[in-house]
Amino acid sequence: MKTLKLLQTNAGHKRGVKMDLKNKVKKGDFVVKVKKKNLLIILAVIAIIAIVFTVKPYLQKNKISIADSSDIIVLNDLRCKECDVASVITQLKSVFPDFVVGEIDYMDEEGKKIYGESDLTVLPAILFKDNVKDNANYTQVENYLEQKGDFLSLRIGASFDPAGEVCDNEIDDNDNGKTDCEDESCKTNPACMETICNDGKDDDGDGLVDCDDPDCEKSWQCMPKTDKPEVELFVMSYCPYGTQIEKGMLPAARLLGDKIDFSVKFVYYAMHGEKEVNEQTLQYCIQKEYNNKYLDYLECFLEEGDTEGCLEEVSLTGKLNSCIENTDKEFKITEKLNDESTWLGSYPPFDIDKELNEEYGVSGSPTLIINGVKASVSRDPASLLDAICTGFKVKPAECSEELSSENPSAGFGFSETAASTSSGSCG
Repeated sequence: MKTLKLLQTNAGHKRGVKMDLKNKVKKGDFVVKVKKKNLLIILAVIAIIAIVFTVKPYLQKNKISIADSSDIIVLNDLRCKECDVASVITQLKSVFPDFVVGEIDYMDEEGKKIYGESDLTVLPAILFKDNVKDNANYTQVENYLEQKGDFLSLRIGASFDPAGEVCDNEIDDNDNGKTDCEDESCKTNPACMETICNDGKDDDGDGLVDCDDPDCEKSWQCMPKTDKPEVELFVMSYCPYGTQIEKGMLPAARLLGDKIDFSVKFVYYAMHGEKEVNEQTLQYCIQKEYNNKYLDYLECFLEEGDTEGCLEEVSLTGKLNSCIENTDKEFKITEKLNDESTWLGSYPPFDIDKELNEEYGVSGSPTLIINGVKASVSRDPASLLDAICTGFKVKPAECSEELSSENPSAGFGFSETAASTSSGSCG
């Protein structure tokens, strides 16, 4: 039988060490040279591994629990994907550098014991022993601690119920014979719901796609479909986020033209003073008396907010003055502006569209309503076109047109940027 020689160099001498091999190996296939320095490193690694694999058995054998040997106990559940507290632990170690932090899994016997005896209801839990009160940095956490059994529990906003059904791990966690989405407690869990209602897929595997699934009943994508969608955009005329969505809406509204019923309406209070009240009354009358010129006026106004200049540019005269006067009287706009007892907190009311505000639950600018349903959508032209086209029974060819996917900037002016927010609002 052939042998493998392990050669070791030491002070210029070589010694051969023969090792029997069960499998035939050609001579010279393996030659390992081990220097003294490297040998020490290897031995150190072996020692560390040995310690790791012997500490826990030692603690168990001598009945020394992790809880007994720790100052801070992190009780968590490895099944929970949203229970990462690494950053919290890092912060605690910086505040209490001399404290020993021990981590225990709920599924271990010790974990379930602590969970039950401490009357916990959710995980993860960060548990301190009473000795924290003697630490100089105790005041940094004192107001966030509450007594739980023998421990002081740090309030961290935990919400995972370890005794409940984990809805996506293919295990019957609560032993009721039902796994994951079959369990009643998982019905409202996102893993068991049709959460994307316009992707043409059965996301939750119940055989029902998008709006056919009851989970999507309240989704705006499942709005009633009509031959001519009604699009109502509620804004405050000087709200920078209202002007932002108006700039995004213009290309979509122009493209679809009279195939949609589009109008700008106004939030029931004005945050930007008298100029906003006057501008909104004017825009209401332009839509009422000269609706075919409204988008031209709006585009001009959104450039710099120059009301007089835009009225002249679009050639709007005639019926506007009488409409403004009658509207002001009907809704007591100026009267309420001058009577602060009628104000809603710090802002005067603007009641022209008050009933629709109440019907749709409008609370701020902007709010987009399509076919009577509040739609949550980005403010770029492409997203707004797609949202409006969702309301058609049969989508026209214009819905296939490509518009810009860049968000307009907030405020006046027609610059656009991918970094511009689509989440700001007034109100």
